[in-house]
Amino acid sequence: MAGNRNLNLISYKNEQEWRSGISSQITCELKEEAEISQLQTLVVPGGTTPGPIFEDLSRSELDWSKIVVVPSDERCVPTNTPRSNFFLVRQTLLKNQAANAKVLALFHEQWESSHFREVNKKISSVLPVSVCLLGMGEDLHTASLFPNSPDLATAISPNAPHTIRVDVPNQPEERITLSLRVLQEAKHIHVIFKGKAKKRALLDRYNKVQPCEAPILYFTPKATFHYVD
Repeated sequence: MAGNRNLNLISYKNEQEWRSGISSQITCELKEEAEISQLQTLVVPGGTTPGPIFEDLSRSELDWSKIVVVPSDERCVPTNTPRSNFFLVRQTLLKNQAANAKVLALFHEQWESSHFREVNKKISSVLPVSVCLLGMGEDLHTASLFPNSPDLATAISPNAPHTIRVDVPNQPEERITLSLRVLQEAKHIHVIFKGKAKKRALLDRYNKVQPCEAPILYFTPKATFHYVD
């Protein structure tokens, strides 16, 4: 047993309620943070699942010029291609009211160690994260914290740098992920997911395995989980 972990799980009747409920909560939290901070940092996942949420969020009445958007992780691919989370964020979120937001790229095509240091420096300047929005895989990975990754131990270390370059088995590209420390220290954390298979995997393994076997469990003490079929 991995010990008791609270699971704050909200189930929605349909996708419209799911997307509007999540985007409304994020908007409220960013407004609250704007009252106490000159800069707000919003961490977002890649993939297609958050697209509808980004669409709603992009219309929110916020001072987007003071919001920095950071992908939770990134594939080491050109940033002008659809497999890039940076590309997807720019296409789906940075429009309408959110067009003035800044987005911080985790990967540069001309990759060198100096770029890695520069990325970590930029991440450091926008911490702590105001709102962290995470996805979840059926294997219960999140960001690029995979249960079968040889680099997981480094990424979850309390002394890890802000970003980690990781190898993901059975995936065509290396990835860069925000470290567990950066993600866990966010002021507000939300996990979004769809489908009965993912819900079943979460409930079956919740409180039964160690978080290293299902990395999303590192966030159960603090995160709100948002589910729709």
